[in-house]
Amino acid sequence: MSKILPPFKYLITFDAAARLGSFSKASEELSLTQSAISQQLLKLEELLGQSLFFRNGKGVTLTAAGELLYETVRDTLSRLSTGIGRIEPYKSNDSVLIACPPDFAQGWLMPRLGKLKLIYPAIEVWIMTEKDVREIDRIDVDLVISRRPIHTEDVECAALLEDHLIAICGVQTAQRIRHFPYPKLLEKAPVLLLESEPAWRGRLSGNELKDLQLVRGATIDDSRLLLEAVIHELGIGFVSNALASQAVKEGKVKVLTQVPAKSLPRLWMMRSRLTPRTQVANEVFNWMLDKAKTI
Repeated sequence: MSKILPPFKYLITFDAAARLGSFSKASEELSLTQSAISQQLLKLEELLGQSLFFRNGKGVTLTAAGELLYETVRDTLSRLSTGIGRIEPYKSNDSVLIACPPDFAQGWLMPRLGKLKLIYPAIEVWIMTEKDVREIDRIDVDLVISRRPIHTEDVECAALLEDHLIAICGVQTAQRIRHFPYPKLLEKAPVLLLESEPAWRGRLSGNELKDLQLVRGATIDDSRLLLEAVIHELGIGFVSNALASQAVKEGKVKVLTQVPAKSLPRLWMMRSRLTPRTQVANEVFNWMLDKAKTI
């Protein structure tokens, strides 16, 4: 197999020329002469035994074979770039990789990172919010915060936070509707909905909402954006306390205490029982548990 794989530099050159549609632009991007670009691509075509480009005075376009190769090269380079990015934290013995839900990251973790830095000035925190971690292998992640606990022999799982959904609105909206009882007050301002839960019936009982004339203010696919919409007085939102707590503390939003809260699955924190990748991971684990007790 190694005998038929082209040199990596040919593939880099091919990617640039295919992406830019021009040998001259590829030469500028790669800091090579246009002659060097042409020679490398000719050698690549010779190695593969087929043409990859249609050459014309205005630039180049891909042949059918070129299109197929470009798709493969683009995917390979993207995966390689991702892989190189994944090893970046390993440069530092003071790095810790944390996977957690977006609402927890924004509402609970981010406001406390400054205090963590005061205790561990050299710490480098990597926060990943889009990854649904089902296991810990100490390669991709050090700590996991999730509403789905991992119960395996090699994972330590600790209860972190109780969480619940709360109804919130902007300060001006709260001033205007504060005297209305529940559930009637839900008619007094637009409601903001998550795209994943297009009706509040998953959050409040159907009987409470059955006869109400609710006005939809917006449907949003990210709870963090929904919080921003509430802050900007666009309506009433129903979000996790973990997300809203800092905005409430800062006076950016008000909790509508008339609306009953709804329990959410507990937030758990997990780490491997094996020797940690860095010692600071264990220190952050204990620090977060301690901070959670003060809420």
